[in-house]
Amino acid sequence: MQHSTGAHSRADHRTSTVSTSPAPTLGASSQRITPDRLMDTPLPVLINELGVTLIDSDITDAEFFGAVVQRGTGELLLTMPRNRSELEHDTVARYLLAQVFDVPVPRMPAPIVTTRVSGDSDPDMGEALRRVREGGAA
Repeated sequence: MQHSTGAHSRADHRTSTVSTSPAPTLGASSQRITPDRLMDTPLPVLINELGVTLIDSDITDAEFFGAVVQRGTGELLLTMPRNRSELEHDTVARYLLAQVFDVPVPRMPAPIVTTRVSGDSDPDMGEALRRVREGGAA
């Protein structure tokens, strides 16, 4: 089963949708991800260490912040929209990774809400998830 994590908006509030299985299994040499490691490691290094594939999304909706999809193979795809500030990109990416790896971090401030979804049960994410799963940009 494939799972996804995404940040987007619905109606009058912004939603960060987190759809994942239990925390992905890291390689035997990997250590548990601590909040300090999650926040202090340069993002490109962190993504590489975790074996996550970063994909630039073509979704232009200003209320879409990003998504993480876990393929049936366990591979993690982090999809982030283009043309966002470095601060927004970094913050959302780290937050989504924290959700996927069950790293205890404070919740995002309102109006952003995080939701976990298994499979394709979130109709708002269905098309983006399909594209990411096929290896393309969301």
